[in-house]
Amino acid sequence: MEIYYKKDTLFVNVDEYLNGSSMSNIRKKVFSIIDDYDIENIVLNIIGNVEDTQLLDNFIREYKMKYDGNITIK
Repeated sequence: MEIYYKKDTLFVNVDEYLNGSSMSNIRKKVFSIIDDYDIENIVLNIIGNVEDTQLLDNFIREYKMKYDGNITIK
C-alpha cells in the first residue's frame, strides 16, 4: 500500500489482495490521516484483487457517515 498527498488529495494505492484484514488496516490508516490533516478528497486506487466488494461498500459508507469529503474508487 502506498499513501501520498498531492494537490489537496490523499491518494491510496492498494496493490495487495483486499480482504477483511487488509481493509481494516487501510481504514485505520486513512481515517487517522483524515482526522489529523482534515483532507477532503480521497482517491482509493485498487490495484490488487478484491475478496468481497461489500468491504469497499462498507468503507465508503463509513467514510460518508464520518466525513464531508469526496471519495473516488478506481
